[in-house]
Amino acid sequence: MTYPVSILRWGLCRRTVAGVFAGLFFFAVLPSPAQSQINTIGKPMPANAAPSTQQTFRYFMVEPLSYDISIALYEAQGAVPLFERLAMLDENLDLVPGAARSWEVSKDGKKWTFHLRPGAKWSDGRTVTAHDFEYTFKRFLNPAEASPYAFFYYEIKGARAYNHGKTKDPNTVGVRAVDDVTLVVETEAPCAYLPYIMAFSGSGPVPRWQIEKYGRKWSDAGTFVSNSSYTLTEWQKGRQATLSLNRHYKGPHKGFLEKIVQIFTTETVGVAPYENDEVDYLQVQVTDLPFIEKHPKLKNELVRYAFPDTWYLFFQTRKPPFDNLKVRQAISHAIDRETLCRTALRNTGVPAYAMLPAQFPGSSEEQLKTIQRYDPVLAKKRLAEAGYPNGKGFPAIELWMGKASPQLNYVAQAIQGMLLSNLGISVRLRASEDKVYRDNMYQWNIPMGLGGFNADYPDPNNLLAMVWRSQPRGYGRQDWSNPVFDKLVDTAAFEVDSAKRLPLYREAEKTLVEDVGGVFLFHNLTSELRKPYVKGLKVNKYGYSFFTWIGMVHTHLYIGKR
Repeated sequence: MTYPVSILRWGLCRRTVAGVFAGLFFFAVLPSPAQSQINTIGKPMPANAAPSTQQTFRYFMVEPLSYDISIALYEAQGAVPLFERLAMLDENLDLVPGAARSWEVSKDGKKWTFHLRPGAKWSDGRTVTAHDFEYTFKRFLNPAEASPYAFFYYEIKGARAYNHGKTKDPNTVGVRAVDDVTLVVETEAPCAYLPYIMAFSGSGPVPRWQIEKYGRKWSDAGTFVSNSSYTLTEWQKGRQATLSLNRHYKGPHKGFLEKIVQIFTTETVGVAPYENDEVDYLQVQVTDLPFIEKHPKLKNELVRYAFPDTWYLFFQTRKPPFDNLKVRQAISHAIDRETLCRTALRNTGVPAYAMLPAQFPGSSEEQLKTIQRYDPVLAKKRLAEAGYPNGKGFPAIELWMGKASPQLNYVAQAIQGMLLSNLGISVRLRASEDKVYRDNMYQWNIPMGLGGFNADYPDPNNLLAMVWRSQPRGYGRQDWSNPVFDKLVDTAAFEVDSAKRLPLYREAEKTLVEDVGGVFLFHNLTSELRKPYVKGLKVNKYGYSFFTWIGMVHTHLYIGKR
């Protein structure tokens, strides 16, 4: 049967926090019928656009270790706009054609055929083919490449076995180019959300000829090749990188901006660079909010919105003391999420009691709120039942964080204080570099960690199975394992009928919350500063415009006349 471009519709919670949303959203600026100029790749510019010499968008980011996002997802976030996947996500996070102009699925739901857009070009002028996608998928599933997100593709036939080294033959992976413009992807069982996996940030193709010639250095400026509207033209190590329009791109997602400049930073910069017009967009830290909210100009350029993500505590559940469910329950009842969000987060988060945010497909957070509720009396009781009355005899524990922002520092300190006050447990905080943190997380070396995960696509499989389904050491984010949960998410993954699969995910999430696979803390509210001349951000169907490269923001942004 043929699937429409948009397979699933989803609802995103529009949280109500007093005074947060009023007057803060930008509205879409649509091109006028009368066009005054055309950019360097032939895209007509809106009538209110600034001259092409001013079409440069600047923002801060951590310098990537690589722009090879298919195998270095965490280290290559700046590469998201550089690769056009088979399918893409629009501002509503709905599916739209990308490198593939259409796709369909077989009657048994296990064979997907993607029809690539003929004539598509790489930034070096070569033709983009289905063979490039076949090579890419088999490359990042190769265990020798150690892609941290290989698990994302285990629905594909043979992907798990190949990635786990049970077979060394890449041809056992169910991805095959029939010809230059036809790619077939087979799944282990029916998989309704397969196109969302194809639209994932790491699913863009990579240039085999460059990799074979330059190895991992292929993604440096000068040897970099991409297939989207933008390509990497400059990388000044330690300073900045520049993404420029790709003159060979003729597809449906051409960008307006001539250049996107990524200015590297390793620390919290405050709002001074934004005030000095060094950047056009700035993600705001909680420490800067008091100043911004009182500033006569900046307060009008502040935008807040909910994006589906969840922050939580995870544990070494196979070692004492966290192998004891009562210990995990005690911690879940000892944390006051309302206070955490109000004070430590300054209302930039809303309390979380489960993994799926309210109104996310399959969410039952409202029904699950009491399971991990704040109840210090019950927390003390559970800890005593576990053999640690008032924390007596509880071992010294470290709470790990990645490279901490002020926001996460405040959260960790608040948790530290609540555990000491309510349980008598003393916890040491340990911040580490992001890569060190992730390597230890996947090796299950973190006794208690502060973790977060944001949705890659609008389906409960992403936030539940992708994070919590048990995997071998080195492949899973934590060691928690529950056979009931695993069976539920595995069954749901291959159930095409949403009326049957969503209840399975609800039951799985209930199992996760009751067994305290994680202690759920908050769902984030993103805070940003955007210059008034940054135009083209579309208001989505939920009533706000959010800034994320995942939603093809790079194809809509432009600099307006000042």
